[in-house]
Amino acid sequence: MSPTIQDRRPPQWLIDRVANPVVRRLAPTRFGSRLPVAVLRFTGRRSGRRFEVPVGVHDVAGQRLVFTGAPWRVNFRGGASAELLTGGRVSAVRASLVEDPAEVGGWFRAAFAAGTTPAQLALRIAPGHDPGDEELAAQRNVLLLR
Repeated sequence: MSPTIQDRRPPQWLIDRVANPVVRRLAPTRFGSRLPVAVLRFTGRRSGRRFEVPVGVHDVAGQRLVFTGAPWRVNFRGGASAELLTGGRVSAVRASLVEDPAEVGGWFRAAFAAGTTPAQLALRIAPGHDPGDEELAAQRNVLLLR
């Protein structure tokens, strides 16, 4: 990990035992429309297992994005169907994983230009540091939701 970019996610036990259960309950309700989170429901590529994963959704340049480094992201290589539950609604989406560093870096920069802060993506970027595409892609990939 680069000392100029730090991963600021809470401990995994806190995410698994506290945050995710709360988001799973709130995101699909009408209260969820006020939160920048949703539940992504999909079927595993190889296991066939059904997943409901809380995600942070960011609207950038007319595109809904999820920035993630979680292992479940590989289910969306080459694109896959999923459902997005938020604000009492279920939307069918086609999700595609972006792993190319140049594209990932471009989406990060677009998100920052649109007002998303590094802290909202659970990152800390050293003051005055302008991270490159490779640095950003090493932290997270981007999931495009269409």
